[in-house]
Amino acid sequence: MSTTRPVDTPVVIAGGGPVGSSLAIDLALRGVPSIVLERRERGKPFLLRTNMTNVRSMEHFRRWGMADALRKNDPVPEDIQRDVSFVTRLNGHLILNLRRSYEWSEPLPFASEVAEWAPNEGIEKTMWARVAELPLIDYRNENEVVTFAQDEDGVSVEVTGADGVAYRVRGSYLVLSDGSRGNLRRVLNMRLEGRTLAMSLSWHFRSRQLREVWTAGPAVSMAYFYNEDRGSDLITPQGPDTWQYFAGPAPQGVDGDDWDQVKGLIVKAVGKEVDLEPLSGGAFAENSLLAPRFDVGRVMLAGDAAHMVSPQGGFGMNSGIGDAADLGWKLAALVQGWGGPALIPSYSIDRREAVRFIQLGSEANHALGAIELVQDGIEADGPEGDAVREAVKQDILERKLVQFKRMGGQLGYRYSASPLIVRDGTERDLPEPTFADYTPCAAPGYRAPHVWLADGSSLYDHLGLGFTLLDLGGVDATELTKRAEERGIPLAVFAPAEADRESLLSLYERRAALVRSDHHVVWRGDELPADIEHLLDIVTGHASWGHL
Repeated sequence: MSTTRPVDTPVVIAGGGPVGSSLAIDLALRGVPSIVLERRERGKPFLLRTNMTNVRSMEHFRRWGMADALRKNDPVPEDIQRDVSFVTRLNGHLILNLRRSYEWSEPLPFASEVAEWAPNEGIEKTMWARVAELPLIDYRNENEVVTFAQDEDGVSVEVTGADGVAYRVRGSYLVLSDGSRGNLRRVLNMRLEGRTLAMSLSWHFRSRQLREVWTAGPAVSMAYFYNEDRGSDLITPQGPDTWQYFAGPAPQGVDGDDWDQVKGLIVKAVGKEVDLEPLSGGAFAENSLLAPRFDVGRVMLAGDAAHMVSPQGGFGMNSGIGDAADLGWKLAALVQGWGGPALIPSYSIDRREAVRFIQLGSEANHALGAIELVQDGIEADGPEGDAVREAVKQDILERKLVQFKRMGGQLGYRYSASPLIVRDGTERDLPEPTFADYTPCAAPGYRAPHVWLADGSSLYDHLGLGFTLLDLGGVDATELTKRAEERGIPLAVFAPAEADRESLLSLYERRAALVRSDHHVVWRGDELPADIEHLLDIVTGHASWGHL
């Protein structure tokens, strides 16, 4: 007699913020149901420090059908310029204005999307609308996971419902995406490892007068304060009359949980008294932390539950979106029966490598701020103050702006240690990826180089929900597609038009490449290998040796 306990859903997701919602959306589009357990009330956004959905995340949003919706849901008024400014105070002196730092009106040749600067309110509004369109997602607000236990067949999850009554839900897999302050890691006896970079503070507040006193240049997406206080603080608009104030590190002696103290800092940054109404906020640690692994049996960690990244660079939420993109197809493969036992361990291997690369770049960005760059006399009026501000401006241009160069961190990470790729012998000759700059590379493990095709479409628009064989030179894919179909592996072939092949061949350097739905190359060559079954075994997690 079978002892297998039935499950209520294939995947239970603890935490329905941007990361948990992204995973649920990815699974639903692949035909996999999930239950999302979110402790907040319906429609009540969590005022995170997130503002930037970067290029890589927007590429995922595009394939999830919500990139354009996010652009429409940006709550910040259009007359706020998408610039970055360095000012002494809002009613003081403008030191430097970087035009269109957060505005991308033209497509990037090497990416299918551009980044979008929109506060978390707009991000979650977009995700919740997409979730509501997908009936395979059972999204339960005011439901909090208390604990869980796993066995060979699944995971039993104890939940407190919206009515306060406890109940149990069972899934084949459980994903913990309950954020940095979630406590579900304790059930796994797991702690994040790394270091604290600074003790900082962040507050969302409402002010109708702040905009009126902003005279130091135009109202912009982000204003850094460089003044005699040397506070390493900034303000960002969050809506027509809502704002976010951040100070990292917090000034010595300031309690970031004490609104009255923080209010004094904001008044000093603005330069005069204005109306200030606190919405949410407090002290927090800027951490660079990483879980020793992201998978424990049938339980996975994602987003801030698995890692924390310095906010200097805007990679916190975006790293979690990357987790969802990697984990979604792997869970779907296991649920649908074509995935092998290496898939879940590969999630830890792949994402820990990517996140650590991002962490190191973000840590370097954290090292230089107003404390180091402000000079005495920066607030003085007249020629003397002008000269000091010009000197600081040059320092910012030469030393600070590297923090705004992070395309390599968005697109250049690789899964070099993955057990799911077929190495082609070029890996030892490839240069190390850099955080600042992105260089396209089609070696297995890398994000597939992107081009805009002659018909105006993105190459990524032709990659399906499974694997796609990119045929650049008449490769015979008959046997590959036949074997994949027999095994239930979703696989399609895309042969670009002749007009596109030369540019693609120059990037891919081979006549064919096998690409996953999350855009990573798993194999490339001039002809398919003789052992098709072994190729499919490797890329679906059934084999443990990535060479052919």
